[in-house]
Amino acid sequence: MAERTFMVRAGNNNELVEEFESRSLVAVGWEELGDVSDVRSYEKMKARFNSTDEYSEHNSRRLAQNAGQVNRFALEMEEGHLVLSYDKTEREYLIGEVTSGYEWKPGDHPPGYPHVRRVEWKDTVSRDEFTTSTKNTLGSTLTVFSLDDCIDEITGVLSGETPDESEDDEDTVPFVDEVENQADELISDILANMDPFVFEELVAAVLRAMGYHAKKTRDSQDRGIDVVAHPDSLGFESPYIKAQVKRQQSKVGSPDMRAFTGTLGNGERGLFVSTGGYTSEAQDAARNAEQRVTLIDRDEFIDLLIQHYDDLESEYQATVPLKQVYIPSQDPPLDE
Repeated sequence: MAERTFMVRAGNNNELVEEFESRSLVAVGWEELGDVSDVRSYEKMKARFNSTDEYSEHNSRRLAQNAGQVNRFALEMEEGHLVLSYDKTEREYLIGEVTSGYEWKPGDHPPGYPHVRRVEWKDTVSRDEFTTSTKNTLGSTLTVFSLDDCIDEITGVLSGETPDESEDDEDTVPFVDEVENQADELISDILANMDPFVFEELVAAVLRAMGYHAKKTRDSQDRGIDVVAHPDSLGFESPYIKAQVKRQQSKVGSPDMRAFTGTLGNGERGLFVSTGGYTSEAQDAARNAEQRVTLIDRDEFIDLLIQHYDDLESEYQATVPLKQVYIPSQDPPLDE
């Protein structure tokens, strides 16, 4: 069994996950540091950050946190260790084995991500396979962090075992950005398991909370339109909005998008909500449509849901039960 396990996130917005998988690697930024193969300790890594103009003005907490991440990637990680990366669109974790030492590859791999490790990807595992405790740990917003506390569960799931949720320990609630990120992932978990028809009703409810008069369609001849909305109660005011809603993991492709845009009449507006996101061809089809079409993916829908949650009807709040929590907006200062 691997001695250690790490998470390496695929860019700031998950934009590198396909490149990570296809090129059998993981990579991180902080390119202004240069080659850190000569750095031999965490203290030396902090000193490198302090001596680099782009980072020297960072506060002590941020500098220490970033130095720790690069230190884990370049010094602590070794060949044979397990590494994970997350595909937000598919809600799956890539799990692989590190097959190289640290490499400095400026201009060769993802632009701005020159610190590289080679990986042999073993499998992909759905987020739903893990216990709540491990999902919370995996939800950290750090780019590189240790998963040593979860190694037994991760290796067990990788070998086909089902973890026992009843043995899951209660975790301490993490702080600020980690809380927000974990909240998004937990809401995403609820949406992923929601009945598609309930999700359509929820989309209509969010539109009503935003001030539109919206309802789910009932007509079997609606040609794929799931929700209609307009500014006034009688439907006289423009724009008249037609929405198609898909709760799925796969991306919407151009055929579905062209079929949807074909339903839009003169002066009508289109709204497409897909938890699985969109292919680039589908985005092009929406952009080139004669009528204006707005695309909303899972993360954007979650943002709208949270933003308008207080105005949501109680029956739809019950489908995604949330509790407001107040926390300090900044980390406490580190002791010098």
